[in-house]
Amino acid sequence: MKERFERTMPYLIFIIVAYYSLPIILVAALRESAAGIYQALPALDICFSMGACFFFGKRHGGDWLMAIESSLVFLPCIYIFFNPTAWIYLPIIAFLSLLAVFIGTVFKNRFL
Repeated sequence: MKERFERTMPYLIFIIVAYYSLPIILVAALRESAAGIYQALPALDICFSMGACFFFGKRHGGDWLMAIESSLVFLPCIYIFFNPTAWIYLPIIAFLSLLAVFIGTVFKNRFL
């Protein structure tokens, strides 16, 4: 279990940096339209999570632990950046991350 977690660590650090620094950077850069940023932010978070999970699956194969970790890292974002109605994004991120991991696994097996 420890080596499984250690394999996910670089990808998880990328996801954490993307989840927590992207809203701060976007609000600082575009002060006028902060409400529009928060509407597009969940889609950006899903894209970053899917990208990191795809490359994890392509390099290490299918592991459902990465999908669960990427969705659990999003949990504090709900309280920090969003309101409680953003709970719906948690299972969406988990499902799409799992899908991206397994698509990456297919690419690993097909295109060595």
